[in-house]
Amino acid sequence: NWQEVKAIATISPIQNQQGTIGYVFMFQNTDSIHALMKRLNKHFLIVGIVSGLVSIAVIVILSRKLAKPLIQMKEATLKMSKGDFTVALSTNGKDELGDLSNAIQLLSNDLNHLRQERKEFLSSIAHELRTPLTFIKGYTDILAKRDLTGQDRQKYLAIIIEETNRLSRLIKDLFDLAKMDENSFVIEKHCLHLEPFFTSIEEKLSPAFQDKSIYLVVRCDNGLTLCADEARLEQILINLLNNALIYCAPGDMTTVTVKKDSGILSITVEDTGKGIPKKDLPYIFDRFYRVEKSRSRALGGSGLGLAIVKELVQAHGGEIKVRSEINKGTTFELSFKGVETNENDFMH
Repeated sequence: NWQEVKAIATISPIQNQQGTIGYVFMFQNTDSIHALMKRLNKHFLIVGIVSGLVSIAVIVILSRKLAKPLIQMKEATLKMSKGDFTVALSTNGKDELGDLSNAIQLLSNDLNHLRQERKEFLSSIAHELRTPLTFIKGYTDILAKRDLTGQDRQKYLAIIIEETNRLSRLIKDLFDLAKMDENSFVIEKHCLHLEPFFTSIEEKLSPAFQDKSIYLVVRCDNGLTLCADEARLEQILINLLNNALIYCAPGDMTTVTVKKDSGILSITVEDTGKGIPKKDLPYIFDRFYRVEKSRSRALGGSGLGLAIVKELVQAHGGEIKVRSEINKGTTFELSFKGVETNENDFMH
């Protein structure tokens, strides 16, 4: 019943030497093929459903994996915007999200460190200002309310003058640091002949070193010049030598060496004093940081000298390094390279 039943038909010609002598007609019922197609459709449907479920599961897992650190980063940035820098993010990832997490964590740590430094800085300023003001007020009250002898009056006036000078130096240092932070600190450079400059430094400070029986030796090679601000370079050297004067004992030696090697001018201030503990070395250039807080304050130090020295050296395009050993001494090395002449440079 090939005319009514769906079937696949083929026609094959029968040929001989004379040509086509007939045809072979073959018919195949398609029920089995339709049954196979139904089974295949069923399998495809099952595979499609399973694939869809697996894809959804993978998408959900990946979305959570991607969204979770993003949500944590969002919460961390919100905390930071409110002033809370105690952020702890996972920084183990090696992809872009891991890099972003590392950057946010680093920013949080830096901001937290800056906040702590600001608190300590403000606390130190308050303390440093309060101490001389307390002395000035106390001795002024004594002078005003008591009937003192001329000798006592002169003694108390000397203390008031000393504390006033200390307060004046502190305010000047703070003012200089403020100008440095605001990039408004001008370095007026000109060609400076170093041999007479260091001779002048030696003449100014030798009496103070002789009073404490400390040997001061200055060595400067002939013909050396440096493009620098003479007043600021003198401030750098006096700060460093004052530190040596404070922390050296009678019989110790402080040596200043100036030389040029391979286009780099180096100024070395070396003493044989008590030295700086290794744990304190990374922080000695921080503002108001003291190795011996009570002793430094008693000797008049404000903890700003080395901070100013570092800023001034960097303003000249130089670099400062320090090395020290307990009871063996401390060495500050200043190096200047590629400094141009006849220009005014602003602090950066």
